[in-house]
Amino acid sequence: MKHFRIVILLMSLIAGLLNCKNDDGNNPAPTAASQTELLVSNKWLLQRVATSNDQTIGKNQMNTTTLLLFELDMQFYADNTVKAINHLTGQIPNGGTWKLAADNKSIDVDVTGFKGNFPILELNRTKLTLRQRAPVSGVQSDINLEFAPSL
Repeated sequence: MKHFRIVILLMSLIAGLLNCKNDDGNNPAPTAASQTELLVSNKWLLQRVATSNDQTIGKNQMNTTTLLLFELDMQFYADNTVKAINHLTGQIPNGGTWKLAADNKSIDVDVTGFKGNFPILELNRTKLTLRQRAPVSGVQSDINLEFAPSL
């Protein structure tokens, strides 16, 4: 099954590279369909937490809720459900719903411990970055949650 996932990922990567176009400077606003396709195409695993000015935040500065995100694959589904899957055990400790905001620039998530409206700073096939307000060394701060596809 693991080899199958790798083959699918490689095929997707090759197809994406073959479909690349030169940027002519006319970047249309993302559509809900394209944003949804990108969100549901992968399970997303937290790779890094950073300040709003891109400084990595050490795990010793994070609260328990943020630390827990490092253990979970976030799987978004086209039916607007989301599951948090422990990537070590495969168990699903949490689930809920998600919905893109009308402007497609943020996502409303309703999962216990991870609830709110999260601005989407970056979303492509290899990276999902969400903004969250959370404690850093006990002080509420804007942080960037940087996710990558989980295999």
